[in-house]
Amino acid sequence: MRRLPNLILKLNFWIIFLIAAQVAAIIFLCVYVPSLLPLAFAFALVWLLSAISAAFLFTRSGAPEVKCVWFVIIAAFPVAGALIYLLASVKHKPSGILNVKHTETNGLSRAAAGLCGTVEAGYSKAEYFENGTDFFKCAVEEISKAQKHVYIEFFIVGRGSVLNEFIKALSKAVENGAEVKILLDGIGSAFRLKKRDYKQLKELGAEVKVFHRLIPVASPKINRRDHRKIIAVDGRVAFTGGVNLADEYANISSPYGYWKDTGVAVYGSVASIFEGIFLASWHGKYEMPAPEIQHNEKRCLPFYDSPPRRKFYEDALVWAVSSAKERVHVMTPYFCLSDKLSAALNFTARRGVDVKIIIPHIPDKKYAFEVSKAFAHIAGYSGVKVFEYVPGFMHAKCVICDDNVFLGSYNFDFRSTHFNFECGALFGNDVTEHVEKDFANSLALSTQLTAGKLSPAKRMSRFLLRFFSPLI
Repeated sequence: MRRLPNLILKLNFWIIFLIAAQVAAIIFLCVYVPSLLPLAFAFALVWLLSAISAAFLFTRSGAPEVKCVWFVIIAAFPVAGALIYLLASVKHKPSGILNVKHTETNGLSRAAAGLCGTVEAGYSKAEYFENGTDFFKCAVEEISKAQKHVYIEFFIVGRGSVLNEFIKALSKAVENGAEVKILLDGIGSAFRLKKRDYKQLKELGAEVKVFHRLIPVASPKINRRDHRKIIAVDGRVAFTGGVNLADEYANISSPYGYWKDTGVAVYGSVASIFEGIFLASWHGKYEMPAPEIQHNEKRCLPFYDSPPRRKFYEDALVWAVSSAKERVHVMTPYFCLSDKLSAALNFTARRGVDVKIIIPHIPDKKYAFEVSKAFAHIAGYSGVKVFEYVPGFMHAKCVICDDNVFLGSYNFDFRSTHFNFECGALFGNDVTEHVEKDFANSLALSTQLTAGKLSPAKRMSRFLLRFFSPLI
């Protein structure tokens, strides 16, 4: 009896159980088919509908992980599951599409041009921020000096000291004659702002739009969120990173201990491409000429994802992780990967590359933390080392692969690579050095996550969370 809980958790047990149940059902129907013919016909019809629904699901494009979850839902609830899938997979027009007119390129820049319409661009200076306080301070200063336009796009905009400082800076920008546009997400900012806050922004002269506003009607759009973080000023400087416009990101409030976040400001011609990414979200699509790279500028690669059509980041990560020879260092609030990215990460660790990932010690979402631990447990067998940031919540979004670093709004998870509208940039060694120092400092404040012995209930809950993670 002691082994029964462990036996129930074994996959082979359920396979044998299901085969036995199907054999018993077939024998039962064969013996009693004359009296149960109508019921048998009904079951056959339901199975046929499930098979047709599964076949349609198989032929559609999409991540295998998502398809597997839907296969199980359709099999478990033949009619209702198929109906839910139909409602959840209604196609909608592509939006947020940027096309930068460019000459022929090669390498990763060529892939970015084909998948998300961006190209390699130049910057004269890149300033990396190790916390939200410094990020906001620099952003407010640059906004106050705006003469032409200020474009702001965030997942979360919330009332508080940070927003008040931004409103003061935006007022100065408007006085200078600058145009102000603000785009915020309908879920991320829901209940964070009141009508008077929108009214205040509009009264100072800002145009405000809400991406996929929260409405009391079931819609597949609700699963696609604008998770981008962009501040673009006058085409001369652009900001991106992990922070949102709310007090916790500057540690003014501390709901989860110390809030560790990062960001970057880039000065130069690349700022115009971030403006293009914003305008593509604002208008639905946008075209622009490729900015000319000045002779004194360094190069970086800006990029974005606009699901369901434009997906670049995951494949770029697979390439970068698989190509790494010395290190893959990651700071992320969530650790939940697709099979192909997980395979690349695990094999890279098996090759002897130093693979370290820092996640929070104090999570903002307990279910997401359990998912992260589930993935960390499996990755640990390949030599991937996962650490918890002891002071509080790790919200930074950085992926270092040798001398390159990905910075932006992407989490190291399935949602960011498949469902969210995101943006970022790939930088070379000059920025990577600063990020690596920050990673080392954060690692010194972290403890390695160990698997430990899990109870059957914990194992089952993690299994279910990991299975359904592609949908949540």
